[in-house]
Amino acid sequence: MRSCCLLTTLLILGGVVSADEPNDHASQVAQTKGLIAFWDFSLTKEDTWNSYHDKDVVDRAYPVVLRRIGDPKAYKPEEWPYDDERSRLTFDKSGPFGNAVRFDQGYIFAEVPRKDFDETPLDVCGRRPFTLIAWAKFVGKRHLVAGIWDEGGWNKYGGRRQIALFGGLFGSKSVIGHISATGASSYPQSTISGSQYARCRAIDGQGFGNDEWVSMAMTFDPDRDEAVVYTNGVATPTEITDSVARDVFRPKKPIASNPYRFPWSIYSPRAFVLKYNGYNVETSGVYEHWLEVETDTGKLTYRRDASDRTTDERSFRVSFNVERESESLLIEPLVFTAVDGASIKLPD
Repeated sequence: MRSCCLLTTLLILGGVVSADEPNDHASQVAQTKGLIAFWDFSLTKEDTWNSYHDKDVVDRAYPVVLRRIGDPKAYKPEEWPYDDERSRLTFDKSGPFGNAVRFDQGYIFAEVPRKDFDETPLDVCGRRPFTLIAWAKFVGKRHLVAGIWDEGGWNKYGGRRQIALFGGLFGSKSVIGHISATGASSYPQSTISGSQYARCRAIDGQGFGNDEWVSMAMTFDPDRDEAVVYTNGVATPTEITDSVARDVFRPKKPIASNPYRFPWSIYSPRAFVLKYNGYNVETSGVYEHWLEVETDTGKLTYRRDASDRTTDERSFRVSFNVERESESLLIEPLVFTAVDGASIKLPD
């Protein structure tokens, strides 16, 4: 997916069920306290779809533009130039908000450009709690619906993924909420198939079919370290152990996938996690090594997760470098010996 955003504290893509007065539903949602953005694809300003918002939380609306993969330009709805079957701009008025837009696998999608939401309340990152909701009806292949989810070329260490709602992955036909601390592979230390992908996700236990309106929702509660997904307002528990997580942690029992434990900070281009390998899980007792990089404060922190967290006082030698096009940006790599939680200052 492109680096785009239809991500909000509350995001709307259509409706749940048919209703007599769709505009009343839209106005009710628009008055939600704490609302960062709500698009009903009817509110326009200068011929561009704008978002409703709580003025006590955010000081402006977020306009969305229409895009097509392979075309670098962004378009207002009235300017949309494509009329082929896959890319045509069409609407569905069967939902309670009265005006849903058909988006089709990148042939047509809506975007808030990164430059317009970066470092604003819409840029959900760190330990910020959020609720993300989309009303959608699938009529074909099911995949990503909404979020900040730049795949970065599918490289293990590429991407700027933050959070996203999916309508089906891993053979599931239910709501899936992905959340990322690394922006890229969740477990790059694994070498098995699929380890290049983001794998931290909550999976709802209630499936749903195509050709029906469904409310898809995801929440993150940093006080509970939990991401939870909901189908039509109900969160159905699941215990589905991810295959790559199983390779990393070697759990003796299934791992809960709704709610899903997420003790991390959500990725930001300025504060993120780098996981790495170089150890044997079975012989070392270390599940993961990682570095927490904070570019704003210039701090680098070494952390790890081990089988015996209370008595593990081992130190490890860490080497850290920054490269651009294979050329080092540091005079020499940072090399230091660290115990869990140790921090050093990044050079300017």
